[in-house]
Amino acid sequence: MSKKDQKIKELETEISRLKSSVAELKVLNEIAVSSGEATDIDQVLNLIVQKSIMAIDAEQGSIHLLTKNKKEPFITIIRQDDRNTLRHNYRIGTNITGWVLQNRKSLIIENLSEDKRFKPTEEEKKDIHSVLCVPIWSEGDLIGLMMLINKKNQKEFSQNDLTLFSIISVQAGQLIKNLELQRETYQKRKEAEKLLELDKIKTNFFTNISHEFRTPLTLILGPAKKILENAADTKIKEDADLIYRSAGKLNRLVDQLLDISSIEAGKMKLKTSPQKLFPVIKHIVSSFQSFAERKKISLTLDIPREEITLYLDIDKIDKILSNILSNALKFTPEKGKVNVVISVTGSSSIEPEMLPIQKKSEEAPVIDSVEISVSDTGIGIPEEQLDKIFDRFYQIDNKLSKEYEGTGIGLSLTKELVNLHKGKISVESREGKGSTFRITIPLGNKHLLPEEIVEEISVSDNKYEENEEPVFQFPALNQSSRQKKESLLKKIVENSSGDNIEEEVPSLLIIDDNTDVRKYIAEILSGFYNIVEASNGEEGLRKSFEEIPDLIISDIMMPKIDGIELCRQLKSDARTSHIPVILLTAKATLNDKLEGLETGADDYIMKPFEAEELKARIKNLLEQRKRIHEYFQRHEIFEVKEKGVTNVDKKFLQKVLELINENIENPGFSIDYFADNLAISRSLLHKKLIALVGESPGELVKRIRLNKAAKLIENNSGNVTEVAFEVGFNDPSYFAVCFKKQFGVSPSHFKKAAN
Repeated sequence: MSKKDQKIKELETEISRLKSSVAELKVLNEIAVSSGEATDIDQVLNLIVQKSIMAIDAEQGSIHLLTKNKKEPFITIIRQDDRNTLRHNYRIGTNITGWVLQNRKSLIIENLSEDKRFKPTEEEKKDIHSVLCVPIWSEGDLIGLMMLINKKNQKEFSQNDLTLFSIISVQAGQLIKNLELQRETYQKRKEAEKLLELDKIKTNFFTNISHEFRTPLTLILGPAKKILENAADTKIKEDADLIYRSAGKLNRLVDQLLDISSIEAGKMKLKTSPQKLFPVIKHIVSSFQSFAERKKISLTLDIPREEITLYLDIDKIDKILSNILSNALKFTPEKGKVNVVISVTGSSSIEPEMLPIQKKSEEAPVIDSVEISVSDTGIGIPEEQLDKIFDRFYQIDNKLSKEYEGTGIGLSLTKELVNLHKGKISVESREGKGSTFRITIPLGNKHLLPEEIVEEISVSDNKYEENEEPVFQFPALNQSSRQKKESLLKKIVENSSGDNIEEEVPSLLIIDDNTDVRKYIAEILSGFYNIVEASNGEEGLRKSFEEIPDLIISDIMMPKIDGIELCRQLKSDARTSHIPVILLTAKATLNDKLEGLETGADDYIMKPFEAEELKARIKNLLEQRKRIHEYFQRHEIFEVKEKGVTNVDKKFLQKVLELINENIENPGFSIDYFADNLAISRSLLHKKLIALVGESPGELVKRIRLNKAAKLIENNSGNVTEVAFEVGFNDPSYFAVCFKKQFGVSPSHFKKAAN
């Protein structure tokens, strides 16, 4: 062979090899593209078999995946036939797959009849000529086999066919593994979604049940307190006190459960402001002084000389310290000691997991902290249980603690609230000697997000001022935050009696689907107001339009129309938009309150509520109406900017003013004409103007006419008689009487003074 021929042959071989490589890449690309469009593993495997048959020109192909069953090690997932004469099951097929499984390598049978490794039947010799069988590997594990039977046109499989088939099997292994991972991920995601949905359902159910406790608690706490205040019999007072304290304990438990639910749902937000720490801590500690004295326990507070200003959420810090102090006093025997110490600790870094998501990427800040420690000489905590006391619903297994067994919620909630402040809580204890809880909270506000800092209040605005009289009360009856509120409410109610009561008794509409709650509220208020009742939102809306009450108290969760929708309809209707609405509900979250207030509700009271609180809120809203009346009388309703007036009412007053000004010279401008032009009844016009500006339609028209007359007189726009006719008075004598009544001087004297 000449060099030229040899070179040509080498080139032909190289071209053949390149063509083979191109064919391999083409097949692999087609499999990759097609499998990317497939939606499940069966589709992918089906595509792999189809492409393999086409690429290698085989009559039949199949994929067998490995099982854990030793008797049937493979399960045929996909089989594709190109010739109907081939049966699906041959004995030799099992022998071949078994050989590949045992030897763990690829197999090519070019001519089955001549291959001494296998003994086919006559039928198999007739139907099967050549076979390719390759293992499928994934991350070093054999997961299945791929098999091709019979090359078309009576040809035999070649080594090139085996090479291509082996390459396809590698890709098949990777695709199968990817699909399994996708399926695993999908299943885990579905399970996670299902668990999340179940957790959501559980939380909602849990929250709703807790809310439902508030209504009966209202009906227990209110009457029990009334009996406590009014009963003369000592035994009755003791029984009422027991009922009141037990209901109070249940109410606090409900509050804790709702707080935990809110934290789990991610709805509890931190709202801090710079606070003088010492008055806050003093106030909380002093609220437990009475209880400590009853148990003959020494309760002391040690504070540094220099005041500390700390960014705190007052409500949450109250709950944190109240829980710790309550436990300390509960587990400390008579003549024991409980000591609260405040100190500034050295610089320390905040744990990354405690930082807000937006700040986790930043370097952990190193800042000073304030430490509040509460030490007691109580029964202590066993060492092996110290790491579990902050777990939800965990209760110490200690014979001494059985007497004071709780729910296992308080400390868990306390830790969550400390975490919200980006602080830490720890405990040291010796059984039989006592315990020390340490709470550290960072100084400054670098660790807080902007939305966690509310409008900064000046130190002088702190509601826990040094000179405030501490309120000593048995803690089982209430918490410190409510104690302040009760004393303030009593002052408001006391101040509201006597001189300010008008002759006309205001009317109140009470809307609640719970008959007992409705009757209880009516009983509280019946001596002060005319009461109208409605048993659901639909009836309440109808009675609002019929009665036009001075104030409406409505529950939120009601049949037919709930309180939110009721409030929305009332505030958007010109007939009732001026009526103050108090929403009374068991739903206690911030979002619930915002939803109610955004619909135009004037106030929001949470069950269970104090009777005095309800009276004070009603009194304040009605007083606010009086201030609005004074505003309009001073400003002549020319500028309707007063807060507490809805947009609907502002538009109504603008129409009233325009109508009066248009008819200011018309002596025949009657109330009927007035009402007709506003498209409302005469009685509704009277009630609405009395409610909004404190004057009847006739009085309002007269006042505006006289104000216009005064300006005309000041500007020398005619004599008194001409001015009287110009502002709609057809009797100058009557004009003079009205003018003197409003301005204290006659028109002629007013003119002289003006000149």
